[in-house]
Amino acid sequence: MKTDPDQRGSRGNPLAKWGPLAVIVVLLLAVGAFVVAGNRGGDDDSGDDAGSGSDQGELAEGAPEPTGRMPLTYAEAQDAGTVDDHDWGDRCDTDTAKVRIPTVYAMPCVPVFDGDNGGATTGGVTADTIRIVRYVPQANDAAASFGPLAAAADDSQDEQHQTMQDYFDIYSSQAELYGRHIELIDYPATGAATDVVAARADGRQIAEELEPFAVLGGPGLDEGAFAQELTAHDIVCLDCAGALPADMLKDMEPLVWSALPSGEQILTTMGAWTTRLGETATAEENVAQWAGGPQQDKPRKFGVIHFDQDPPIFAVDEDDIPEGIDLVDSYLLDPTTIPQRTQELVARFKSQGITTVAFFGDPYTLTFLTQAATEQGWFPEWVITGTAFTDTIAFGRGYDPQQVAHAFGISQTAATTPQDLQDGVQLYRWYFGGDDTMPPASTLYTVLSYPAQFIVQGIHMAGPDLTPETFARGQFRIPPAGGGPTRAQVSFGNWGFFPGLGTDYAAIDDDSEIWWDPTVEAPDEIGKPGTGVWRRAHGGERFVNADDVPAPDPFGDPADTVTVVDPLPAEDAAPAYPPPPGSPAAG
Repeated sequence: MKTDPDQRGSRGNPLAKWGPLAVIVVLLLAVGAFVVAGNRGGDDDSGDDAGSGSDQGELAEGAPEPTGRMPLTYAEAQDAGTVDDHDWGDRCDTDTAKVRIPTVYAMPCVPVFDGDNGGATTGGVTADTIRIVRYVPQANDAAASFGPLAAAADDSQDEQHQTMQDYFDIYSSQAELYGRHIELIDYPATGAATDVVAARADGRQIAEELEPFAVLGGPGLDEGAFAQELTAHDIVCLDCAGALPADMLKDMEPLVWSALPSGEQILTTMGAWTTRLGETATAEENVAQWAGGPQQDKPRKFGVIHFDQDPPIFAVDEDDIPEGIDLVDSYLLDPTTIPQRTQELVARFKSQGITTVAFFGDPYTLTFLTQAATEQGWFPEWVITGTAFTDTIAFGRGYDPQQVAHAFGISQTAATTPQDLQDGVQLYRWYFGGDDTMPPASTLYTVLSYPAQFIVQGIHMAGPDLTPETFARGQFRIPPAGGGPTRAQVSFGNWGFFPGLGTDYAAIDDDSEIWWDPTVEAPDEIGKPGTGVWRRAHGGERFVNADDVPAPDPFGDPADTVTVVDPLPAEDAAPAYPPPPGSPAAG
């Protein structure tokens, strides 16, 4: 598939100009407490082809059939009665039909490969290697540093590279790579996250000089220039595109993927939750019962604050704001202007009598917003949507305490556990040994492990004839995994979770309900002790759509919530396996 790297505007979808953050104004209507309405996709023929220019075809619900030399899985062989026709090797746990790696996200078993792997099946692939590039932001790029947990990180780039390489080794030890190994290369950015020209040049240089199969990461605030340059060269990428309109992302299928849910998915799940919230006993009163100060119990007036870019790609005209939403405004992720801009936003929302704010943005800006709100004596209900890790304990403790005490909403991240029980730490110690061993990047390991898992599982399922299309189809064939309180559900393709939104290229599917408790002392996601946590309602139960959303209960009975979970729930615990032969732990 080829994409014109200079084509970055709206192309037919009337909602595209609003994108995944500001499209909230079309979907959320305040009727009662909150009610959702609106068209989620305009005239989009969602759910059809898996990608323009790909050979995925129409993607029916469930796992698509393997094509060409793609492997069948152990579970499929069981259904077909052909298990004995294949060599499953020592890496397969035939009880679970997954490889023997201690995580709920273990890959399906596939037969041991023996034969010609096809050599150079696509760009970045040879008979021996698969080249992967890790995009490294500039060290002084403040905009890029607003990423997950980066505010607390002091991991060097060498430590981050080694940590990602270690996770590639861990996942590869149990995967079928068809005679190839993964070559990880760092690429240092030449410009800031907002520099469109540098982003396009970086994408072109990576494509033409390094010629990788896939790229991990990207500028994120470059209007999609970096991702489009990569896709123009048929290069797969994970988390390279940032916040872009849905139709723009669809044009880049099946090459652009993300770890976190898409904007449309967040809004769909939030819609299911807010609809249930509107059915609660107090909804008909339609007052800001969870606000503070003068705003408490006032008739609810609903506002939205969202991230935008320059020039705006999510801008909304006042005439387009539907009934029930009283005010919408935006900001640019510019550290030099955010302090002043947040003061302006608070002054405007306070003067308009807004009592309830849905925030679609980053934790850095939310920190300044909450500080400005307290300075100006405005204490609204803060509806957290989980965007950009605003739902983490580490960032939550940086919000103004008088404001975050009125914060509630939904969270895509899983419930926190002690570090010893975190998936990434358990895997690392399983492979490298030691009861207290930690990855070199001891802060950012949580976001460095998943890219390795994503790449390895896609190669494992693609078969020897690795291409972007077989990689995508392989990802679509992996059944959903996770979904317990401490392990988010992950899937790709079409498993029926988001009807009408097309093929799913975003990993996390589900959410849980959260509200802030300023009194609890506990460690955060990176093990730092402190006071204040997100409580997760209903024991941390996670949900995707209206069929499985439990009755919302903001600031309800703490006994029905979880904070830092210990021990792991049975559904989140993986089987115990000995370390694989050849690993440091095995000796």
